[in-house]
Amino acid sequence: MAYQPARDEPEITYAQFKALANCIPNLAWMARPDGWILWYNRRWYEYTGATPEEMAGWGWQSVHHPDVLPKMLERWMYAIEHGEPFKMIFPLKGKDGVYRPFLTRIEPLRENGAIVGWYGTNTDVTEQERQREHLQLLVNELNHRVKNTLATIHSIAVHSLREMKPDAAELFENRLLALAAVHDILTQESWTRAQIRQLVRTAVAPAGEVNFDMDGPDVDLSPRIAAALAMTLHELCTNAVKYGALSRDGRVAISWGVDASRNTPQLRFSWREYGGPAVDPPSRKGFGTRLIERTLAADAGGEVKLAYLRDGLRCEIAAPLCAEVLR
Repeated sequence: MAYQPARDEPEITYAQFKALANCIPNLAWMARPDGWILWYNRRWYEYTGATPEEMAGWGWQSVHHPDVLPKMLERWMYAIEHGEPFKMIFPLKGKDGVYRPFLTRIEPLRENGAIVGWYGTNTDVTEQERQREHLQLLVNELNHRVKNTLATIHSIAVHSLREMKPDAAELFENRLLALAAVHDILTQESWTRAQIRQLVRTAVAPAGEVNFDMDGPDVDLSPRIAAALAMTLHELCTNAVKYGALSRDGRVAISWGVDASRNTPQLRFSWREYGGPAVDPPSRKGFGTRLIERTLAADAGGEVKLAYLRDGLRCEIAAPLCAEVLR
């Protein structure tokens, strides 16, 4: 139902209308039935830096982006021909030469059913568009992470259950818990980084943190490196508890640092077991060993070296660090 003014509703003067139109935060304007624009509010001129003479009639086209103008004109002419409201987001050039997105709404002004003019507003939606693009990036990143996580879980499941060991289900569950733990750490930082000391302490906790000597500076890791390192530490801990230093009264020394001598700084991470039983190279590589050797190489472009020494296992890790997560 069309709006019907009350009989006692006061008429506003032209001066009052101008004051109102110039007060609103939108760019506003009015046009004749054929689309010829005959009036703009003050904010239009403040934003565009144009003069009334430059904007008269169809002069507004000069502040529209040439790539979008044809589509906008097509829809505007269709609205005029059919007497329909018009809504579209397109860029308008400011007096600084920068194009910013505006939501444009145009409504026909009718008297006795006939269109006697058009009135329109342009609302700056730069921030909303920026947030929309950021949200889309987050959705795309989430999709990517979910796919990577599912691929990791699939690999863990296949290799954990393939050998059909009596504890295959337990191995699978513990690996998933390790993956979930590093995800918790990354979630605390909105998936931007993970602090290495927190990651190491979380990874070794099931094996008893008192059995570890840890030393290294504060270093932030990217999500990709953090996840790969967490899974590697889980496998190292599992092997140390079952077969290595922690199967007896030994200990594990963990240290790390940053090698800044390269074009791309590298994380240098060391795992050294001592005080446990003598270690011999395995006759064949199980999934845990393959995971240790391949995870960082495949997922983070790193390098892992395992040494089975008489006094205990040693693992040396090198992985490239992104400059934006270095402290």
